[in-house]
Parts: sequence; C-alpha cells; structure tokens
Amino acid sequence: MSKAKKAKKAADHESPAQVEAEQVQEQVESQEVGNGEQTPATIVESSAEQLFASQEQPQETAKEQAEEKPASKPKVSKRPYIQDVGILLSAGTHTKPQILALIMEKYPQVSKGGASTFLTDLLNEKYRHWKDRPVVKTPEGKLIFADRLEAPACGVQPVAESGEQPAE
Repeated sequence: MSKAKKAKKAADHESPAQVEAEQVQEQVESQEVGNGEQTPATIVESSAEQLFASQEQPQETAKEQAEEKPASKPKVSKRPYIQDVGILLSAGTHTKPQILALIMEKYPQVSKGGASTFLTDLLNEKYRHWKDRPVVKTPEGKLIFADRLEAPACGVQPVAESGEQPAE
C-alpha cells in the first residue's frame, strides 16, 4: 500500500487498529513477493511485541494524572462569619439587620444574600447551623440562642422559631 493510500485512509477516519492491521498485511504481502517463497502470515514478529495505541493510553494517562495532580489547596470557608454570629447570638443584643450589617462590614467578600439566608435559616429547625442550639426571636426582634434566653417577665413569650402562629 502506498503512502498516498495510507494518508487517504487516515483522512477517511479509520481507526488506528485498522491502519495497523493493514500495515501488517502489507508486510506479509511484501515478504511473499520479495524472495519468491511464501512465509506464513504472522501478525507479530517473533522478537517484537506490538501494542496498539488504544492499549497504551489508559495506563499512561493514569500515571500522568497521578504525577501532574498538585497537592490540594486548603478549603476556604464560604461563611467565615459563623463564629462572630455565635457570639452575637449568645449576647442576644442584635436584630437580624444589625447582625447582617456587622457581617457585611467585617467580611465584604461575602455575598449579602448568602449571609441573609444564613441568618433566616437560624430560625428554621431544618436548616440552622447549630442543630443542638435553637435560635429564637424576641418580641423586640433580637435573635438569641433559646438556652440563653432569660425567663420571660410578665408573661411575655418569645416568637415561635418555626414562624407559625400558635393556635387559639
């Protein structure tokens, strides 16, 4: 097979295995014509082992990926304000808008919507960050941990944490 035919077949998108098989067939044909004697057709020479490109790639790729993979970077917290919010909730002196303003002042890289959602979720049992410490909203609108809440004076009850109205 001539080089032009090989190039044409490669351009016709033949697989490397088909091209390899045709080259072997061509070698067998050249052996028959070259010295006049017929030699048995063999795919692989007795002294050389051939691997197709498709057989080599997965092994090489796995080795390359293992070598090229850099050490993982330390994980950066998306909510660096959690410790500060915990302190403010323990004190119980700030409302949600006040806490949000403090977060945005101290951590400008944090999205306002994400911080606001975090504060809203504190009142929801399903989504709150501190699962073992419920957060309640006082009648003044201040957020505080329920275990830090002092005994209500004069029958004042904190707002229900699920946001539902008590049945009468």
